[in-house]
Amino acid sequence: MKNQYVGDIGDYGKYGLLRFLAVKGIRIGVNWYLTENDETEDGKFTQYLSDQREDGDRRYDEALFQTLRAIVKKGKNNKSVQDIEENDIIPNAVFFHETLKATNRQERKGWHERALKALLAENVDLVFADPDNGTLSEKEKATRRNGEKYALLEELRDYYDNGKDVVYYCHKARRNEQSWRDKKAEFNDDGHQAKIVVLTFHRGTQRSYIFAVHPEHSSQYDAMLEEFLQGAWGSVATDKKKPPFSREA
Repeated sequence: MKNQYVGDIGDYGKYGLLRFLAVKGIRIGVNWYLTENDETEDGKFTQYLSDQREDGDRRYDEALFQTLRAIVKKGKNNKSVQDIEENDIIPNAVFFHETLKATNRQERKGWHERALKALLAENVDLVFADPDNGTLSEKEKATRRNGEKYALLEELRDYYDNGKDVVYYCHKARRNEQSWRDKKAEFNDDGHQAKIVVLTFHRGTQRSYIFAVHPEHSSQYDAMLEEFLQGAWGSVATDKKKPPFSREA
């Protein structure tokens, strides 16, 4: 996550999903995996906020839509994840927003340990990890170029092994179907037996949210996510597009 992404179309869908879970009583701990802004145009897709039609994107969550609209007006260099935190966009959530700048394995480990301690101390139910690009496996180097843009699977498993369910951002990119299936299942590659559920947001660049849920919680999450998909986010299309969210096989 970068501060410059706040309020773009992907952000809108992300908070729509997390807000629904929070209202259902899930206490969410957010690790932003925050990285520094750059000079790219990433995060510029905020045009949807200019469409005030009642049957436009605002229909999915009016309050969220209007809050993000006000935040985005602050401009790329002034908006930040703290705007999300301070506006209570994810009710009852707790946040870890230390910027990830690790240039070596020891620094990365220290950052992760601080995040783990901070979120576990707040007795959250679900940890949401929001890396720029997705995940890296143990076979890949966290300190490689742009390694800060990824969550490490062992970091995510640390939350799971401490009793927390986990959901993390990932995108398909240019993977073929088999590679994408492998990517969605990789959390369990080391022998974990989490229930994996994937919801994908279809506005702008395809964004997927991969849930790794403890088996004893799977029926609870199945019911909640099915209810979410039966609501507007998963059933109502705009401008002849498909509904914003769907569940992947």
